Amino acid sequence: METEIKRVEVLGMGLMATDYAGGVKLLEGLAKRKKAGMVAACNTHLVALARHQADFRRVLGEFDLLLPDGMPLVWSMRRKGAVLEDRVYGPYFMLEALRMLPRPWKHFFFGGTKSCLRELSIAVRQAQPDVEIVGTLSPPFRAWTENDEEGFAEVIRKSGADFIWVALGGGRQERWIEKNLKRHSRGVFLAVGDAFELLAGRRAFAPAAMQKYGLTWLYRLWQEPRRMFPRYFKFNSLFLYYTFLDRLLGVTPRPSDMPKSGKQTIAFLGCRGVPARYSGFETLVEELGARLAGRGHAVTVYNRAHLYPDRPREVRGMRIAYLPSLRTKSTETISHTLLAVIHAAVRRFDVVYLCGVGNAALAGILKLAGSKVIVNVDGDDFRRLKWHPLAKAWLKLSERWATKLSDVVIADNHTVMERYEREYGFKTTYLSYGTPERPKESGQETLKLFGLKAGEYVLYAGRLTPENRPDLLVKAYGKVAGDWPCVVVGGAGYEVEYGLSLHQMAGAKVKLVGPIYGEGYRELSAQCGIFVLPGTVEATRLVLLDQMGFGSAIVYHDCAATREVIGEAGVSFGGENPEKDLAKKLSGLIADPGEREKLRKAARERAEKSYSWEKVTDAYEGILKGLSVRREERG
Repeated sequence: METEIKRVEVLGMGLMATDYAGGVKLLEGLAKRKKAGMVAACNTHLVALARHQADFRRVLGEFDLLLPDGMPLVWSMRRKGAVLEDRVYGPYFMLEALRMLPRPWKHFFFGGTKSCLRELSIAVRQAQPDVEIVGTLSPPFRAWTENDEEGFAEVIRKSGADFIWVALGGGRQERWIEKNLKRHSRGVFLAVGDAFELLAGRRAFAPAAMQKYGLTWLYRLWQEPRRMFPRYFKFNSLFLYYTFLDRLLGVTPRPSDMPKSGKQTIAFLGCRGVPARYSGFETLVEELGARLAGRGHAVTVYNRAHLYPDRPREVRGMRIAYLPSLRTKSTETISHTLLAVIHAAVRRFDVVYLCGVGNAALAGILKLAGSKVIVNVDGDDFRRLKWHPLAKAWLKLSERWATKLSDVVIADNHTVMERYEREYGFKTTYLSYGTPERPKESGQETLKLFGLKAGEYVLYAGRLTPENRPDLLVKAYGKVAGDWPCVVVGGAGYEVEYGLSLHQMAGAKVKLVGPIYGEGYRELSAQCGIFVLPGTVEATRLVLLDQMGFGSAIVYHDCAATREVIGEAGVSFGGENPEKDLAKKLSGLIADPGEREKLRKAARERAEKSYSWEKVTDAYEGILKGLSVRREERG
């Protein structure tokens, strides 16, 4: 039984872990297919070029086989577990294939001068007398027209060649093959670089010892120093640079990262990551990013490595990159985002989406790299109680930077829009969020785990931080009539003392159950009797939209931003004594099933009418199209 030949990635390109004999077997397999194929002998120059230029990465990614022609590639593959004795050097591979491929398969040589092709044909027939060369073509030394290209294709088709060997120089030959493959219904096209010159005897091979130790480039440099130095200096340096960068940052772009025609490459930075487990921004990134990916855009999300130990490389069509961070409350976000910005600047995404106004100062780096930048400012972040005065000052200053350094500033609430126009004379773009689809059925496992009865408990879900005010709910619940439990879902994160204080003040009816994600969160939300939003942050709260989508009866602490979202579909509390008012409103709703049902229906209807992820995605695609037009006008 033959062992399957595996692909091993080097700088994002999948190289076949094979030797000369295995490569010939792979060629046979391609030739037996009833369609045209592409093969390239890939050296460090080509891999570095593909890593550096996204359009060439797409071209090389279309090839059926990439063979490791270069010892640095072999060394990189060995580090990833490949068992390889040697490279598959293009000229030697071509000669081996001409000797070993079964007869009567036919060969065609494209590229080089007429004299080179004549000498190549003689040398090949001397090495393998029964090889069938059915044609050669030396293309004119000028830019080729469409008529030229069709003429080349006609000559190749009429020859009946099974293998078309192409030598036009590294980079150019791969682009030519990929561009013209559509003209052919059969035949395997092979990019082999300088194999024609070497096999024809017009230039000497590097000594075997130099080849073994990866010094062929040095021998070529000695042969033609003026022509080869710029190429080797640039691409050898790029190969080392990108190898170091990808090992340090842990993510490599692949051909599959390229978007569909007319679409864009997009990166999301500044959130904790996906799958969404922590806060509203993560939900936004997952829901919006997945839909943009589904529409053909190439989406990358930068995750904080310590929060995702399982490290999936793809989530709902989005590519995931993992980077470290300084794990303190004030530095975690900005340190992780700084690393992500550096990496995204190297990747040169079309559009970078920065989550959170505190990251706006980094937009300038991305702009210098040529990316368009969208900043979602997430409400009045500088007012939040969790921040130190210096952090609040930074966030306030960042608002002005967002208006100066980004291409689009997204506000999720009209209250925030009005403040930006009033304070900065800047017109933001309003875009809210969507609501999740209401589950048709919900399980009972999570309810059983905590001893809950469907429809007969009060729910809070969110981070346990001062600005979210779960303490207000916990205190008020001691005054609520009835025996319904109050379930508090969420973690305290860096607010350890605050989290401990909640446990100390919680009465017998309050259950602090910690963070719950995924299906557990959906079960608790879909079957709660009442949901409470006790915080008054001036921003659109995604957890509120979640609960509206689930059809919860919602009680909220009155503020302009929340009132804008929920309209008449919820019950507000507040006044001089919000704790007392909340207890009163909860007691009344617990005793009134008819009013709860009325609120549930109103919340669902408002969510379906006003908040749709598909409509949100439509709006973002409109923004992306506008940014693309501006880039084309500039360039």
